[in-house]
Amino acid sequence: MKCLVKKLSIVNIYIMKTLIINSTNYVIGSQNAYSYRFPQTTKFQAGCAIGVAGISMFNSFQNINVIRQNNKVTFVFLGLSYTWTIPDGYYSVDSLNYYFQSQCILNNLYVTTNNGLNFIYFIELQLNTARYSTSLNFFAIPTSAQASALGYTQPSGATWSYPSVATTPTLTFNQNFGNLIGITFGTYPTTLTSTNIQYLSTFTPIINPINSVIFCCNLISSKYSIPNNILYTLPVSSSLGTIIQDKANSVVFNNIIPQVFSTIEITLFDQAFNPIIIIDPELVLTLIISEPSDLITPVQIH
Repeated sequence: MKCLVKKLSIVNIYIMKTLIINSTNYVIGSQNAYSYRFPQTTKFQAGCAIGVAGISMFNSFQNINVIRQNNKVTFVFLGLSYTWTIPDGYYSVDSLNYYFQSQCILNNLYVTTNNGLNFIYFIELQLNTARYSTSLNFFAIPTSAQASALGYTQPSGATWSYPSVATTPTLTFNQNFGNLIGITFGTYPTTLTSTNIQYLSTFTPIINPINSVIFCCNLISSKYSIPNNILYTLPVSSSLGTIIQDKANSVVFNNIIPQVFSTIEITLFDQAFNPIIIIDPELVLTLIISEPSDLITPVQIH
């Protein structure tokens, strides 16, 4: 006579829920944060997890701003000192050089030739592709006799006079700015000189300091990472103004803190955990929330 035995086994079933965070969730004024409010306060139990299924956003990250502390240089022209504060934004080597020139024009620190058609500047920043570097160039401000021979004319409103001995201007900057152009912080030229002088990068310029975007989330707390709320890392492989897209082949889940939440807070940082300033907040972030549901299923054994 056969006995029919029923054995109970526990099967873990996970319920997956999809959430979309986009530009409507951008926290105005934050520059790097998004906030999603749940329809109602949600209590997460132990075993709940969150992961990223896909990201689409624009590369609109600034490489120069006050947070990075790389936005100020001091230019000294014949003893006159000017502190230039570069407006927050994204700058190439060429656009940085254009900014220097615009400040020289604003302060009449230049000369012209050919009846004012050609502008001559005494500082220049160039990209040197052959050397994989930048070139910081200084040109000697001539004496009056030299300027006359060269056909130089001072701009209207200039308050400076030609020096008795040709003299280069100087530029002083900190290491954060120096990293952009690959030159160690300090004052260049280190001593005043009467001849033109060039400084090439002594290490690789990092004109674009952001190579990854780190997404942090308030629902997470991990003992294995610093900071402890890292959700996802997005490599930045596209150029400025283009779309960065990443679709996960498989979702990597992070455990959610078992407590009550009313919002999901997403904050963006670079690979060194500096806050990222987003110019274009357009974003589609697809999140998956996994919730366990323990079911008891009867299994027959004959």
